[in-house]
Amino acid sequence: MTSQEAVDYVSGLTEMSIKPGLERIAEALAVLGYPFSEYPHVLIGGTNGKGSTLTFMGAVLHAAGYRVGLFTSPHLFSFEERIRVDSECLPSAVLPALVEEIRALNIPLSYFEFATAMALLYFARMKVDVVLLEVGLGGRWDATNATDPLLSIITGVALDHTEWLGSSLEAIAGEKAQIMRSGRSVVAGRLPEKAEMIVLREAAARGSDVVLFNRDFSIRSGPNGLIYRGRSWRLEGIVSGLGGEFQQDNAGCALAALERLEECGFHFSRKAVLQGVREAVWPGRFQLVLRPGRAGIVVDSAHNPSGMRALVHSLPEEAKPPVWLISALREKDIRGMAGEIAQSGGPVFLVPLDHPRAMDVQEMPGCFEAAGTRSNVCPSVEAGLSEAEHRAAEGGGMVVVAGSVVLAARVLELCSSGSGRPTENVS
Repeated sequence: MTSQEAVDYVSGLTEMSIKPGLERIAEALAVLGYPFSEYPHVLIGGTNGKGSTLTFMGAVLHAAGYRVGLFTSPHLFSFEERIRVDSECLPSAVLPALVEEIRALNIPLSYFEFATAMALLYFARMKVDVVLLEVGLGGRWDATNATDPLLSIITGVALDHTEWLGSSLEAIAGEKAQIMRSGRSVVAGRLPEKAEMIVLREAAARGSDVVLFNRDFSIRSGPNGLIYRGRSWRLEGIVSGLGGEFQQDNAGCALAALERLEECGFHFSRKAVLQGVREAVWPGRFQLVLRPGRAGIVVDSAHNPSGMRALVHSLPEEAKPPVWLISALREKDIRGMAGEIAQSGGPVFLVPLDHPRAMDVQEMPGCFEAAGTRSNVCPSVEAGLSEAEHRAAEGGGMVVVAGSVVLAARVLELCSSGSGRPTENVS
């Protein structure tokens, strides 16, 4: 089996085969000898901000001298990005044997269950000091929840994946709260009141210690950077390596979690904490791409109304008026996202995606019209990007790419020099 054949095999286990339940992944992990028991691990859930919070934490842990395993989803360019040790992706040379080993278990795992088993086994073999696991969907039935986390994090709760998690904030919060463990801590970020009540209720039932945003920790802008106040940490002059005002809350969650890890025996110098937050890199998330002679482009992966609202509010003055390049997968709330985009007042270019779950681009204009915004349908991402750049150059603003990580990846590829990676990341 080649590395491409390995990727093709895993990709064939499509996410559409999702079936609620932890029985299959639990069986696989039992046969593998519970690899997650060989390292402390943190489970990070939430509607938005999971990957950014994980990125901040991973960068600080690395700066403090720890060997860190990171499991994230979805990927931008290659499957191997989902499984990393520090900044190194899963080597393509290792991939085939790892896939064959999980495949030989003869347990009918879904795409995400298979990837989770691969990651947990790989991290054990790499002798990592700590692992950060990003929840894929919800919490209760997510494959990562078959582990035994030292600490859990719920970054936020908003409407998304309602077909799986429920159509109310209370229902979604209830699903995400299942990643908590009895007698252990959970960091809860900025939550809507109804969601916060559910999380606190579930934590009380389990005897979990809740480290709550704006009660046990806070983060705000100061004259020389961000100011963090936690149960014991007091930090000032924090500079975020990730752009966007919304990243402030994610940095706060990460610092609260790291503070809790310190109470569990980890050690962090003030220098390592500030260095890690400053050097954090998470491509495709409020990433600014600058090319000579062209309008600047902000590439983001916001894919639900809550994420789009945060993106709109974070746009800098130099990005206004924004020119939007938008697409989405068919299960996403494009109508809700259109309503948030309409608040910016900028023109919108809609493009098709080369993806099996892509939304028909012809279905999108009506959603923007209902929100009071005219949109333009383009035949391809390339054509849409060209039109958007031209319009932004005329108006003195910037192009803002959002709606799907698939679109973010394609735009970054087009903006690269053929390497499949962004040419510049200054956010």
